[in-house]
Amino acid sequence: MINFKDTKNICLGRIEFTVPKETDVKFGTFSFDGSDFKIAEEVTTLDQYDQFIKDKIQTLKQEKHETEGSLLKLEKMGSLKLNQRSISHIIVYRPTEYTDGLFFIDAFIYLNRKLIRMKSPVDTDKLMDGLRRTENIIQNFKLKPSKGPNQAGLCWKDYFIADDMTENRFFLSEAFLSFPSYPEVTMNIENRARVESDTPLIQMIRKNKAGLPKETLIFKEDVIREHAREINGLKGEEVMTHYQQRLSFGRGFESGAWQYLGTLDDPTDSYIYLGLESVDKVNNKALNAPLNQKIVLGLNDFVLNNIKISTFNQGKQHD
Repeated sequence: MINFKDTKNICLGRIEFTVPKETDVKFGTFSFDGSDFKIAEEVTTLDQYDQFIKDKIQTLKQEKHETEGSLLKLEKMGSLKLNQRSISHIIVYRPTEYTDGLFFIDAFIYLNRKLIRMKSPVDTDKLMDGLRRTENIIQNFKLKPSKGPNQAGLCWKDYFIADDMTENRFFLSEAFLSFPSYPEVTMNIENRARVESDTPLIQMIRKNKAGLPKETLIFKEDVIREHAREINGLKGEEVMTHYQQRLSFGRGFESGAWQYLGTLDDPTDSYIYLGLESVDKVNNKALNAPLNQKIVLGLNDFVLNNIKISTFNQGKQHD
């Protein structure tokens, strides 16, 4: 059984949540203000970082472009330094020999023995805007303080990007949770800027179901929850459904979600989604969850009830 009294706090995007300490947390996609972020696992020392940058520049210089000589447009050190030594670099290049309407901006930051890579595609006539955004991110990129940030911004893994939320910069962050004591149960959490296509959860699920022919449904469905549910001032919606294969007397499984829409074009009020699956749909061919429903819902509610806007991002009441 999971010990719900032994916990850890996770900061993701503009939110934070509490999970049992045993929880395996894997961070997924992270993007901010036009840049996608990844860790280059092969670089773990400053000397390796220097060589990586040199090799990248040299390769782009040698690659030919149809009209511009080489793929490389420009390269320069970024503003982030450690002991007067640059630990950031910006490289701008054409993606292919024949591309003329697009640049890639790659920015690199070496921090905490890891190389963070930011990639941003920009139209040729928007290059200066793209460089400005990239340089702004580098200036505000730092290690996440052990006691938590004391200014507005976004968390990603061990890092933090300061952002005062005065401009509506799109971001996307996600995490995937699994639990050694509760095999097969998985949860995913997403925090991002709201977009125009976002639809209230209950409305979206009902619409999707209405479009399916009854004869194609292979599961019997029992809707356990379908209601408005407020979590720490965030007025969202929750749907939890039990599924059982037709002509089967097995346990079946649960699939559910809670969604908070946030506000369009308001960086202080972002979209939040928590999803749950109680069975491994790839390896458990019988689709019978190994844990009973009470345990599954208890874990779901523990994580859900501990989701909140990070203290350093609380700028308004959420309706």
